[in-house]
Amino acid sequence: MATEQNAHVIVPVTGMTCASCVSRLEKAMSKRSPVQRASVNLALETLDIAVDDPKALADLPAWVDAAGFGVESASATLTVQNITCASCVNRIEKVLGKVPGIQEASVNLATSQLRVTWVRGLVTLNDIRRRLDQIGYPVADDSAEDEDGAEDDQHKLLRQSLIGLGLSAPMVLTMFASLFGLNWMLPGWVQFLLTTPIQLWLGLRFYRGAWHALRGGSANMDVLVALGTSAAYIYSLYLWLVSGSSHLYFEAAAVVISLVMLGKWMEARAKNLTGDAIRKLMNLQPPTAKQWQGDELVTVNVADLKVGDELQIQPGDTVPADAIVLRGESTINEAMLTGESEPVAKTIDDAVMAGTQNANGSLRVSVHRAPDDFRLKQIVELVNDAQMQKPDIQKLVDKISSVFVPAVIAIALLTLGLQWWLNGFEPALVAAVSVLVIACPCALGLATPTAIMAASGVGARRGVLIRDINQLHQLANAKTIAFDKTGTLTQGAPEVVQRELWSDDASLLGWIKSVQQQSQHPLAEAMVRSLEDAQASDTDFQVENRSGRGVVAQAGQDRLLIGNARLLDEFELTIDDQYQASVTEGASTVWVALNDTIVARFDLTDPVREEAAWTIQWLKKRGWQTWLLTGDHAAAAKTVQDKLGLDDVFADLLPEHKSQTIEQLKKKSGSVVMVGDGINDAPALALADVSVAMGSGTDVAMEAAGLTLMRPQISLVVEAIQIAEKTQSKIRQNLFWAFIYNCIGIPLAAFGLLSPVIAGAAMAFSSVSVVTSSLLLLRWNPDQSHS
Repeated sequence: MATEQNAHVIVPVTGMTCASCVSRLEKAMSKRSPVQRASVNLALETLDIAVDDPKALADLPAWVDAAGFGVESASATLTVQNITCASCVNRIEKVLGKVPGIQEASVNLATSQLRVTWVRGLVTLNDIRRRLDQIGYPVADDSAEDEDGAEDDQHKLLRQSLIGLGLSAPMVLTMFASLFGLNWMLPGWVQFLLTTPIQLWLGLRFYRGAWHALRGGSANMDVLVALGTSAAYIYSLYLWLVSGSSHLYFEAAAVVISLVMLGKWMEARAKNLTGDAIRKLMNLQPPTAKQWQGDELVTVNVADLKVGDELQIQPGDTVPADAIVLRGESTINEAMLTGESEPVAKTIDDAVMAGTQNANGSLRVSVHRAPDDFRLKQIVELVNDAQMQKPDIQKLVDKISSVFVPAVIAIALLTLGLQWWLNGFEPALVAAVSVLVIACPCALGLATPTAIMAASGVGARRGVLIRDINQLHQLANAKTIAFDKTGTLTQGAPEVVQRELWSDDASLLGWIKSVQQQSQHPLAEAMVRSLEDAQASDTDFQVENRSGRGVVAQAGQDRLLIGNARLLDEFELTIDDQYQASVTEGASTVWVALNDTIVARFDLTDPVREEAAWTIQWLKKRGWQTWLLTGDHAAAAKTVQDKLGLDDVFADLLPEHKSQTIEQLKKKSGSVVMVGDGINDAPALALADVSVAMGSGTDVAMEAAGLTLMRPQISLVVEAIQIAEKTQSKIRQNLFWAFIYNCIGIPLAAFGLLSPVIAGAAMAFSSVSVVTSSLLLLRWNPDQSHS
């Protein structure tokens, strides 16, 4: 991290290829006024730069980008201590945002986790840790942040709360007795002895938190509690020791601290439940696997597995790795990853996933993904990323929270002054303490992240992975949806229903099979299956993919075209009527041309998914506009439209045409949802307001999408919409109650209508009510009327 004494850094740079890049980057840096010197090392791909003002380093990534290069970024998720309310969140993000080199810092109040991204070379993870420690929010030791540690903290909170309530009970009983005219008031020295352990021992956590916050130049909930209870405690000491009064306020300080701690325990317990989904996913992975080493089975750590290792999975075992079945048959329960309730039959060449449950068969499998790339780990990372994100509404709440505590302190001081002037000091102090104690920034800060945690958890349980929280918000408000056809509305398993040949060349089918084996397109795979009797050719074809059209294969003087009519048009080949005769109605047609002569035609059909019609009807009943976007020809698209009742269809679309169509729909209809599964859909998915990828599709499509459906069931779109609507409703509900609580509670306290004890109880349970409200999302079940 650069300092006033050290404004010299060495930053890794991407995009450099030759000596001219070195010269260009050095010249571009030298033109910047703060730069004293700049030197580029091509071999190491680094920029060695010195500036006269360390603050100028914050602009370095933009300087490098303007020169046509890039900087390397790194990111980490850290568990941070002493985070008690939304003010702490705002403080951490604000301080780290001012550190040159930190690109993004986002804190989740519900999990006390910080997701930080920085530029390599400008700042290090140790620099970030030190800065957090300086402002009073040290990073917890990761090894101590396990589930057992969280449970220990909860037990400690509960134990301390019960001790506080036990010590407070005699004072509370006498307070209630006085309401019925009974003078059971305890002597001052007894109240002092009961309250002091609560104030100075149990309340120490609030003093520590307040000190850390004030030392860092901010104020949080701990400041409010420490101020309020200290005022009541110190004033009671004054009344008892100096004035000799028997009317003391020790019970207010004691009960407020005890109730707030009890509320913190309930809040921690509730927050722990909202994170259950992600913990259950993480615990699915078994730590060891049975590996074949020669003729022996050896127990090894899963983390040490490599692609190609052969494992044995016995009946009842949890699958330890993503693998391909080599031998055996069984059924696998995949509900924990995909939400699919029915066990899935597995046999030779089928894929199995880590974390799923083997039933009664014995399987020998070959690992086909490294442990870091297991689908289970990808799901956990996606859910974690989603839970760390902040929707736009939370950013507004954070801004409000940043001024909340200072505003409350100002209101408390104003209350003290006005009430003292109007009613005397004692009523003024009680009212001011009540204002400090009842104000709750926690409820505001927890309203959104706890709902998001619950939503992402229930989504993962149902097979809907949420990558972009803002897209979830837009999904709840959208009314226009566009579907890809093949693999989305259809099963993605087309079959050749008719084949026409107009050539006697015996090697033709072998050539077609050889070329199509190099493609992952569903139509190509179907053609290969239909040619199982043909011998694949040994001819070395150079294959070029033409996106949205087909392939061009070249071997010496021979050129083979395999694709749709658009591909033939590119090469100025005309499809005469003789070739069009007897085309299967509604089928997708693949043409084959050899050396500029049409030699074959394959007609393929792809069955519509069983639940597709129900899905479209569900959407239309709720006012959605449904569109079909496909690269297939108009006749095949029209067949699907008629079967499903789609509103409209766009056919014969290239990938770039799909994205252009999405742009037109956005102008016409507002927010647009795109559902697809293939590489051809990636541009349209990236452009749509909400992008949904089928989990059976390509990694490219899933990377471009904000939501991924883990099962190849289009009805999961309905569940995703319902989750989005429930989440948005829950966030609004939580924020309403958090705001209304503070808007009503603070004025009541300021007017002297609430005692500190009642205010403390209200404050303690306000955040608990918000978290508990979010927990109700975990009990949500979808509309399954299509089952």
